[in-house]
Amino acid sequence: MAVGDIYRIFVKFSSDTLEGKERYTVEIGKVNLTVVLLDSITSQYKDKSDYIKLQYYPIRDWRQAGLQKSSYIDIRSTMSFDFCEILRSGKYIGQLSHTDVIELTKFIQNYKERLKAHIKANPI
Repeated sequence: MAVGDIYRIFVKFSSDTLEGKERYTVEIGKVNLTVVLLDSITSQYKDKSDYIKLQYYPIRDWRQAGLQKSSYIDIRSTMSFDFCEILRSGKYIGQLSHTDVIELTKFIQNYKERLKAHIKANPI
């Protein structure tokens, strides 16, 4: 498992429930040897608000990554998963391209600046 690996795995709606659904996710890091950080992948973008779109990284090489349609990484959806749980119940889909990994890193690093600019341009 490495940064940029894409898995389909069951994700709970909240920690208080057993309900959830299968989601495409991408590894963005590790806390330690047993805990992996994943962000959700979605194809739902067009009807989102401009504010929400600020947190959606467009995957450039989505076909190469094994995805069926144009998709986005929600950088505000980070969840931690047990490494063994991913191996046991996750389905490996593919991997982000090197370019997407680099661009995603920049996108995450610049999120606060984009958010501040959006708020300044769209005061309440």
